[in-house]
Amino acid sequence: MAPLLSRWYAFGPWVLIILLIWRQFGWRRAIPVALGGWLIAFSAEWASTGGPGVPFGAYAYRTAGLTHDWRVLGVPIFDSLSFTWLAFCTYTLAGALGARGTRRLVLAALAMVAIDVVVDPVALRGAHWWLGSIYSYPRGAGVWYGVSALNYLGWLVVGLALQLWVGCWLGGVRGGSRLAVAASAVLVAGVIAQSTVLAIVLGIGPSALLAVAPLAGLGIVARGMSSPAPPAGRPLVLVACALSSEARAARHALGRGWVGRPAPGYLRWSRRRHPTVEIWETGMGLAAAAEAARLAPGGTAVLVAGVGGACSGDWPPGSVGIGSRVLAPGGAWLQLDLAVHDRLVAGQVGRTARLGSREQAADRRGERAELAGQGVDIVEMETAAWASSRSPGATAPLAALRTVVDTPSLPLGAAATLVAPGSAGPSPLRVARLLFLHPASLAGLIEVGRRQRLAVRALGRAVAVAVPVLERMASEAAAGAPHGRQDDCTAVSASRDSQRP
Repeated sequence: MAPLLSRWYAFGPWVLIILLIWRQFGWRRAIPVALGGWLIAFSAEWASTGGPGVPFGAYAYRTAGLTHDWRVLGVPIFDSLSFTWLAFCTYTLAGALGARGTRRLVLAALAMVAIDVVVDPVALRGAHWWLGSIYSYPRGAGVWYGVSALNYLGWLVVGLALQLWVGCWLGGVRGGSRLAVAASAVLVAGVIAQSTVLAIVLGIGPSALLAVAPLAGLGIVARGMSSPAPPAGRPLVLVACALSSEARAARHALGRGWVGRPAPGYLRWSRRRHPTVEIWETGMGLAAAAEAARLAPGGTAVLVAGVGGACSGDWPPGSVGIGSRVLAPGGAWLQLDLAVHDRLVAGQVGRTARLGSREQAADRRGERAELAGQGVDIVEMETAAWASSRSPGATAPLAALRTVVDTPSLPLGAAATLVAPGSAGPSPLRVARLLFLHPASLAGLIEVGRRQRLAVRALGRAVAVAVPVLERMASEAAAGAPHGRQDDCTAVSASRDSQRP
């Protein structure tokens, strides 16, 4: 038990991140993140000390300095554990600052390198403080206070691998829980503060300055996605998109200047120059949509915009459907705002579609046929949650646009399993697992990706026309002017639906 006490600064944070992931996602994600991260770091350290000298360059652990430590193949366990919790902390903080996707992985990996700029020179002088003399570089190898340049290149490579590993398992996490963000900030700040103090005491203060400056710069870059702050007050129109590709298409269609800010349950995009419109990236599924709808400001017009699957051959890929009503999972039809619908149809945005919301992707031919028999044209996974959240007397418009990706003859296939409920895009881990187990599915995924791009381009064009219409109608509703009587609209819808095959 002695190493657990003497190396508490490595074992303690590692256990803490396991508990944080366990608390938010369960042990099925916590254990792989913790053990897989350790294995990546251990393999890199062993390859550098006992193998070919990559990726960190050749260095050696001192057996005399590790007498009381647990070691595997000569590599101390505590050291490789530190990589894992540091990767989790930087990944969490980068997400909390607004970085997304590849940008998040790269910034978090660069943050790890910046931290090591001061940590490694201090650790190399461990004989002068309580760490002890635990490793050394060959004579003449060090270019930065005794540390080799290849070491930092190795940190970047291993950091990217660790960030990718963490992202594979926690890819649906935008910023992490408040507890995870707070704990990550405390741990990273603690490492920097301790190393900075030691660097000054040991006479290598410039190493600390060179570490803090890049970290500050990376923080500013990451924060650039969420600064300036979104305008105060509620928008006139809220465009609700489940997937990041849908939200990206909407942003491109509505112009430039969008900034994102993480929020509980969704990612909020807004602009200072056009504060009347916001785009919310909510994550896929009825549960995620219901949570976002609960948080939506009252009196705001909502446009639910995204892709869906056709239930019959009347809707080829790329077709745009304007929702008139939506079938909830329980079998009840929910009415959408038909005054908005009629204006969008008149504006040739698309054609009337009866939507059907499901908890999971309906990809089997039998499911599509059953939904078509119930009158559903396009099946999707969010609109019913937004429709059921509206109070009976709500005057703000509610509309839905769906563009078709898949049809009964062109199903999603394996692609239907790649996006987890609540996520805003395919999980890299699910993609890797699918391609590993079923390599032949690659051709199908490429084809679905082509149809997806076609559908989101059509979605962007439709959103560009629909949003100004909703803005005008929301302004009219805010001023007290009626935008259409519900009973008349219902009669129009019933007449229209009865004429459809």
